[in-house]
Amino acid sequence: MSAAATLIACVLALAACLQGVSGSGIYDPCASQPDLSAGDGFTIGLAYYPGGSLEDWGTLHPCKSADRANLTAAGVASMTFRPKLDAMTFFRGSEAEEGQVLASVSGANIMTVVAYAGEVRSEPRIARVTSASAVVGGVQPGRVNSLTLVARFDEGRLRYLQWHDLGCGSCARGDLCIHVGEGHQSCAGSETDCSCAGDNCALDLTGSDVLRCQLTLATAFSGTDKHSVPLGSASQIARLGHYSVSGAAGGAGAGALGLAQAALG
Repeated sequence: MSAAATLIACVLALAACLQGVSGSGIYDPCASQPDLSAGDGFTIGLAYYPGGSLEDWGTLHPCKSADRANLTAAGVASMTFRPKLDAMTFFRGSEAEEGQVLASVSGANIMTVVAYAGEVRSEPRIARVTSASAVVGGVQPGRVNSLTLVARFDEGRLRYLQWHDLGCGSCARGDLCIHVGEGHQSCAGSETDCSCAGDNCALDLTGSDVLRCQLTLATAFSGTDKHSVPLGSASQIARLGHYSVSGAAGGAGAGALGLAQAALG
């Protein structure tokens, strides 16, 4: 696996994060991005909403100035990634980073995420649930460890950011299968296992088991670049159905305030 992305990670208020990366424009997911060719860098934001349910997102968008103040006040934090167009890429932060964001809102027992760039925003997905009562109908407390995103382009211009959920057919033994939104499911480490400390825990959170307790996001591309060349990395998503996303990117490692990334060649 080879490095395939440049990253700036901000476990801070949303506005502060965007202000910190918008100086040059290139790392600001809200800045205008030119029509792109395959291999060009493309900036995507991933916004975490601690205490925010799927319904709480509504039409809120991190790039709309009127919405940004409300999202910042709600504790929303953003991480910014820059993959290469048509390179299937994995991104992750750290378990500690996600925990800091959730803990920043007192009493929060759910955390949801959206992906965004320019005027385009994905639908929300659940990233963490610490109480079954946090979701109508009930969801087992857990930490989603795999989501898959497809960025769809038309002549080099982003049109959609759509989740391509793989379901739970490849969850690691002991993982949960929880509903993450729109009737879709994903693998998740249980809150009990992911918060365990000591020698008698089911997971060794000092090693690679920690990947089962934090989000790994796989991103691929479809459509055409500015030269009408087809983008084909989304077709590789089927390969992920044979093993978990977190397992596929396991060699990338993880580090505080430095999201790891790796690509399927």
